[in-house]
Amino acid sequence: MKKCFSLLLISALLFGTIILTNDTIYASNVTEVPQKMMPGSVIIYDSQLQPKVIKGGYIENETQQNVETEDSIKDSILKCLKPVPITDDMTAAEKELAEWENRLVSGLKEQIVPETLTKTPFQPTIYPGMKVVYDEITGDINNIYYPDADDPSGYSIHNIPTDSNQLITRAAPVYGQPYGAHNNVITYQSSDDSFLGVGRATYFTGSTGNRDNTLKNGDCATQINLDYSRVGDKDVSIRNLNTNHVFTFYQASVGGLPDACIDIWGLSNLRNFAEDQSVTSVYQVRYYHKRFSDQSRPY
Repeated sequence: MKKCFSLLLISALLFGTIILTNDTIYASNVTEVPQKMMPGSVIIYDSQLQPKVIKGGYIENETQQNVETEDSIKDSILKCLKPVPITDDMTAAEKELAEWENRLVSGLKEQIVPETLTKTPFQPTIYPGMKVVYDEITGDINNIYYPDADDPSGYSIHNIPTDSNQLITRAAPVYGQPYGAHNNVITYQSSDDSFLGVGRATYFTGSTGNRDNTLKNGDCATQINLDYSRVGDKDVSIRNLNTNHVFTFYQASVGGLPDACIDIWGLSNLRNFAEDQSVTSVYQVRYYHKRFSDQSRPY
């Protein structure tokens, strides 16, 4: 039996993923979640980690994403680092907020420009029951949901299984490194004790956040690996760089955010933020907040 298990484990390590669930070993050669599908597609992975298309479908003859150069990645990030103009008609509070944002932007720009950028691979871990939802307009990945008996919808973005039964883990985003098709970047700026993220904003659904809180208008979710909190006791400012308007949100959950720097609860709230009732995601955005009280300094 031990020999059989060892052979299975070695085989899985070489050729795919292995999961232990209720004493049953499931091995799979499914190694990637599709980054793009037909608009509005939904995939659910079964107990053997095989994808089942619930809605929509794969794109025929879909080619690999265009190879990005380091310069093109930097250019896409720099588009999200435009400073906020300081004008005479600003209130003292507005001016203070803009100056703080500009300091954070300047800090990230100084970090990005001279460095060699390594893009984090798009490799979310596949779990049984995981649901992947794709953007209704573009077909880009929108969000990943996990079975959650405590949420009336049956799913939440924060209920990601622990790795106790996961023998192979996947790459997670790294501070200061771009990830996803929209080159999202999240960083911590020690000089201001603040987090800053740039890239794309998506929306999520569900009823309950990661601290059993009821989700409501004005709530957002931060990236679970880079900006985790269970208290969210500082305002989160999110600027739509297309309108140059900044909104105040409240951190109410966390999620994988596979191709976003920030997640806004509810499609209607995302559209209000975008000031456009036809969108299903927003690019280019940036968000920032002071370090939450339960967060340690990342470095």
